[in-house]
Amino acid sequence: MSTYSPVEPGSFHVSLTHLQRRPGNMWESPLEFVAPAELEVGMARLVPGSKMPADIRIESVLDGVLVNLDFEYEVEAECARCLESFMWTDEAHVTELFLYEETDSRGRVIPAVQDESDESTVFYVHDDSLDLLEVVRDAIVLDLPLSPLCQPDCLGICQQCGEKLEDAPHDHEIRDQRWAALEGLLDSPEPDPAG
Repeated sequence: MSTYSPVEPGSFHVSLTHLQRRPGNMWESPLEFVAPAELEVGMARLVPGSKMPADIRIESVLDGVLVNLDFEYEVEAECARCLESFMWTDEAHVTELFLYEETDSRGRVIPAVQDESDESTVFYVHDDSLDLLEVVRDAIVLDLPLSPLCQPDCLGICQQCGEKLEDAPHDHEIRDQRWAALEGLLDSPEPDPAG
């Protein structure tokens, strides 16, 4: 096993200098990324600075490289019902084609022109490296729950007092304020029928 590390520390850039540009060549390796701080959706977010172990396989194809990436990440969230903080580890898989940039006869890069009507995202190999941050971000953000639950049957919090219902189940007498004036009649002593 080689000690070559293709990932720049603190980034999602993977070097391709070790992979020949011939269709059929392949390279696979375990990697480790560090979770960025800005990945969050609603009440769930990646734990900033946490380790993201990954396995990557890169295959040379005619127009670029095909990337298969499996990775794990730690999520911290607040329960949508009881507002308690909790964490879990999740995993994702990404398959993406990165195209080689077009060059002219002198080998200079021709800037890619994006068709305004085309909504698909095209990824490119830049300077013999891949930037995987955007594809990793897309995979995580699409997978994070908008309303995470600490348990599927979480009871939430009491709407009256704010206590967690799972800790201390309880009832509150709910009174309709429209009848508040009549409640005083129930508390007054009944008149004596004998006079």
